[in-house]
Amino acid sequence: MKKQLPRSASRRWGHTLPLYLHKCSSCIGPLFVVALTLSVLGCGPGNPLGRKAVSGKITLNAAPLKNGSIEFTPHDPNGVGSGSTIADGVYSIVTEKGLPVGKYTVRIFSAKPRTGGPDPSLPPGPSTTPVGVDLIPPSYNSNSNQVIEVTDEGPNEFNYDIVTRKR
Repeated sequence: MKKQLPRSASRRWGHTLPLYLHKCSSCIGPLFVVALTLSVLGCGPGNPLGRKAVSGKITLNAAPLKNGSIEFTPHDPNGVGSGSTIADGVYSIVTEKGLPVGKYTVRIFSAKPRTGGPDPSLPPGPSTTPVGVDLIPPSYNSNSNQVIEVTDEGPNEFNYDIVTRKR
C-alpha cells in the first residue's frame, strides 16, 4: 500500500501524492535559489570577448561630419564587428558593444539627402523615396582601405580627416 500525504497537503493540491514525491519537493527550494543566483550573476566574466571601447572624430573637408555611421569589420573570419552613429563629427562605442583586440576594416557612410522630390511617374511607396548622394569617397566605405588595430593598451581612438575637394 502507498503512503499518502497528510490530509492538509492533499487538500492543497486537490489530490494525494505518493510520499517519495513529497520528500523530493523539499529539495526544489534550494535548487531554485541556486539556479536563480547563477542566472543573475552569470557563469563567467562580464566581458568574455575582451571588448574595448572605441571612439574618435571624423571631419569632412576640415569640418565635423554632421551625421553618418561607422562600421568596423574584423579581419578574423571568426571575429566580432561593431559600429556606431556619427553625430557632429563624433562617434563612440561603449565597452559592452565594443571591439575585441585585433585588426578591422573601417567603413564610413554619410549621405546628403536629395533636394528633388519623388518621381511623379511612380506610384507612392518606399521605392519612390529619393536616394541620398554619398558624401564619403568609396575609399572610405565600399572600397575601404582603412585599417585599424584595437589593442589591450589603448587608447582605441581613431580619427579620420576625409578630404573630397582640394583645399
